[in-house]
Amino acid sequence: MHADLERILELVTGATANLPVERLDVHRPDKWSIAQILEHLEKTFASTAYILNRCVEQRQAKAKPTTLGQRVGTWVVVDLGHFPSGRRSPDVALPTGTPAAEVMASLTTSLHRLDSAAAMAEAMFGPRVKLANHPVLGAFNVRQWRRFHLIHTRHHMKQIAALRPGT
Repeated sequence: MHADLERILELVTGATANLPVERLDVHRPDKWSIAQILEHLEKTFASTAYILNRCVEQRQAKAKPTTLGQRVGTWVVVDLGHFPSGRRSPDVALPTGTPAAEVMASLTTSLHRLDSAAAMAEAMFGPRVKLANHPVLGAFNVRQWRRFHLIHTRHHMKQIAALRPGT
């Protein structure tokens, strides 16, 4: 597994270690539960894996031109590593209620699929080709997709830490 994606697995495992399954559904008003955060991450991994696999299958990048604002956003998130708070998730990544007991297994499976799809896409297109667009930040190459998911996961691990008992 690529180092960035391996780090994601370490972060998630560490954040949820020794956490009873029933604790995964606890949340604060107007906030997601731990299970919902994990489901959201799983959906983002699965979505990226899907689009990268489509690029490989069709032997064609799907990226569209990006705006200056998107390029600045990519620089802030991907290059500087700052994930701003308060942005609503795209609908495709909203949690739908996957049972808490299934969330971790599903997340791990989707992360492995993302790793495989990214490796195949990078082998086919190289490291610099913009393959697909993030719904907010615009076109990413494989390195940027991996890095985005790591920064995004770090952002959500802070939220999980705040929901753990004793915080």
